[in-house]
Amino acid sequence: MNTRRTLRVMVALCFFGFLVTFNAYVHPAFAQCETTTDDQLVTEIVAKIKANKNLAPQISHINVASVNRAVKLQGWANNKSDYDDVVGIVSSTKCVKLINVNLFETAPPPPGSVLRPGSGGCTSGMKPCGDICIPEGDTCSIGP
Repeated sequence: MNTRRTLRVMVALCFFGFLVTFNAYVHPAFAQCETTTDDQLVTEIVAKIKANKNLAPQISHINVASVNRAVKLQGWANNKSDYDDVVGIVSSTKCVKLINVNLFETAPPPPGSVLRPGSGGCTSGMKPCGDICIPEGDTCSIGP
């Protein structure tokens, strides 16, 4: 009786060990994501946008920021199709946990929008980043 119980426990432990090993083999990206930094994600996403011939000319008004692998897009795309392409690039990038598009528009915003600098510059609490205005605490991925 005691031998049967020991055998069941051993079989269960072996099966559990197999599942853990198999999962680690099939999903190695989880371990890789722990060492991926926000800067690496931003660099990879910006490079993919620049590599796209339709999106590259728009890079001056597309900002990419990341905190804890949650990516925030700011600015605008020239049209809905380009917007979808940018969001698709971000969503297909490994290790991205979340995408925030609250300050990312599907078309150029009208003059006077919080995203556009006015004649006096960006509104209070915002700073210039390329052709757009972003919150002062955010990082700017748009190079010179």
